[in-house]
Amino acid sequence: MSYRSELVQVAAVAIAAIQNFDCGSTELNEEDHSGFEEMDSIFEGVRNERQNQEDTWGSQNHQPEHWLTILSEETGEVARAILEKEF
Repeated sequence: MSYRSELVQVAAVAIAAIQNFDCGSTELNEEDHSGFEEMDSIFEGVRNERQNQEDTWGSQNHQPEHWLTILSEETGEVARAILEKEF
């Protein structure tokens, strides 16, 4: 798979985790569009965070290994938040 498609999978898992945390479910229903409204809210949060990042650090142009380091650091923060909540 390509670098981009792998990152899309990471983003999809992150969205599902947020949906599960916020709503208790990751179910998407095409007929009544349930689950999709939550995704719109998540995307709005992502857009706001990207703007905050841009405002803080400016344009980001890194090599893949640097992006992986940043992603790993953010994933570690999620793990810490989960542990603090659970224990």
